[in-house]
Amino acid sequence: MPFFRTDDQMHGHPKARRAGLSALGLWDMSGSHSMAYKTDGFVPEWFVASWRGGTKAAERLVSVGLWSESERDGERGYQFHDWHDYQPSADEIERDRERARERQRESRRRLREGKKESEKE
Repeated sequence: MPFFRTDDQMHGHPKARRAGLSALGLWDMSGSHSMAYKTDGFVPEWFVASWRGGTKAAERLVSVGLWSESERDGERGYQFHDWHDYQPSADEIERDRERARERQRESRRRLREGKKESEKE
């Protein structure tokens, strides 16, 4: 399961301090949304607008440089600044998941073969 990573020095970063707590709340929820739906840091405008005060908070995040206005596949929204410097990409998440599935298949195969061997004894 991928997690949205937050720098442990974020509390003192000038951009975060200038953004304020309500904007950082939106930033955090949007990061969670982006990881869950593997949007690579793109936050749809509808998601922002679904939060009370979301549009104003998004403007604040843009003004301090934590987000930029963006568009993806004709949908307006926002993009996290430097997303891939701190978060895994959607492709990396899928690659990790496929590796985990393959490890699990191999583990189950070895377990089945081990049971067959012990049944012969």
